[in-house]
Amino acid sequence: MSNLPCRPIATMPLLIRPVAATPHVPAVAAWLHAQWWQAGGHSLDATAAFLRKATGPAAPCALVAERDGVPLGTATFDTDDLPARPDLSPWLASVFVTSAARRQGVATALVKAVEAMAATQGVRRLWLFTPDQAPFYAARGWVQAGVEEYRGSPVVLMQRDFP
Repeated sequence: MSNLPCRPIATMPLLIRPVAATPHVPAVAAWLHAQWWQAGGHSLDATAAFLRKATGPAAPCALVAERDGVPLGTATFDTDDLPARPDLSPWLASVFVTSAARRQGVATALVKAVEAMAATQGVRRLWLFTPDQAPFYAARGWVQAGVEEYRGSPVVLMQRDFP
């Protein structure tokens, strides 16, 4: 008998598509609202309204990753994200993966999907900021571009250039 921890087995591949094209708007809105938007003064309804309009292919476009019809995470290709840097655009923003789906490649797949959208739109440089995930992004080709402040705390500003 094995002592290895039981891990979920994916029965279907990961599907990534605009949130607005799915029944997952309420779930994704709840994630984003709880994680960031409520602290920014936005209502849950405003968060859901953004998701319904952010359909791409140009920014903004909010994506959801799902498997077997279950939403696992989200990321957004957006026009602005860091109030201190209105001069920078576009952004990889709002990357969130449910706790049950972490460490299964969901965040990486979402990041790649946003990068592909940006490259398809002719974007030469994409931006993000993170308070605590700089090593994750650096391992995926992102480069630190400085330190900024967001809601009174330092965050790492990162960039990804495309040929």
